[in-house]
Amino acid sequence: MRFRRRGSTLPRAPWPEGLDRTEPLRGQVWTRPEASTRLPDVHWAWRGLAAAGAAAEIALLAWLWLGPALAVHSIQVTGSRHLTASQVARVAGLQGNGSVLSVDDTAARQKLEGQVWVRSATVQAQLPGTVIVQLSEWQPVAVYHAGPSKKLFWLSSQAVILGAASNGGGLVDVQGPAAADPHPGDRVLDSQLLTAMVNMQKAMPTLVGQDVAGFVFDSCGDLTMIAKRGWKVYFGRVNTPEEFASLRDKLTALKAIAGNGNVDYSSIDLEYVNVMNPAEPAVGYKSREPAPASPSPGAPTPPPNPCK
Repeated sequence: MRFRRRGSTLPRAPWPEGLDRTEPLRGQVWTRPEASTRLPDVHWAWRGLAAAGAAAEIALLAWLWLGPALAVHSIQVTGSRHLTASQVARVAGLQGNGSVLSVDDTAARQKLEGQVWVRSATVQAQLPGTVIVQLSEWQPVAVYHAGPSKKLFWLSSQAVILGAASNGGGLVDVQGPAAADPHPGDRVLDSQLLTAMVNMQKAMPTLVGQDVAGFVFDSCGDLTMIAKRGWKVYFGRVNTPEEFASLRDKLTALKAIAGNGNVDYSSIDLEYVNVMNPAEPAVGYKSREPAPASPSPGAPTPPPNPCK
């Protein structure tokens, strides 16, 4: 079979022989001239004017920074009861500040929050020359004394010593292990345990009809509650999370044995209630003190173990 080439009534284009279609056309310039990319010249007068403007801006900034126009002339402090306005200004580094523009709000806030009584702080500089400082202070929730010491110290809700206290002020009295007096900023208890003490003092009038005089937390980790009538409640150790969680069961046992011929918490004869084992609480009375056991003849006396 023979294939016939299809014809056309239009004449064919007369392509030149040997012409490479990728070659540029002759006489055409495919790059921009160097003169078109050169930046235009700037007259020296305009250059001088720009330099003078920059110098004026620098001078103005220096005048605002160091001059009296934006100097700090007022420091307003609110929410502070244990720090004076001058103490707040000194701690925050605001004294002698040349300009309100140079006040570092973040640094000043961090310095203030490093103080024992300050819970949170905000520092805000306002034009033309005022700095506003707002403080939120810790509120004492208990008083603390080390062992038999009569020197009291305020305790925050985080169990941190805030400072010396002249009296208890009706707050929870916590006696810690015998030691040297703590310093402001020291953490003397676990904050969770302190919260439990505060809540127990509030709940005892409803729970057993008696007020709480205070708590004793000794060096062995044993917690004892002292009622205002003088009798005590032995809770045992509260050093671990499991021991702390058992306080709820011990309080339930304390409530369960009240009244109905069991324990009269109003009795002057009551000496202690032992709920270390909440399943078998024990009660002691002043008129029923057991006679002390006599040691065997010739038996050596063991050394005392305060945490046994």
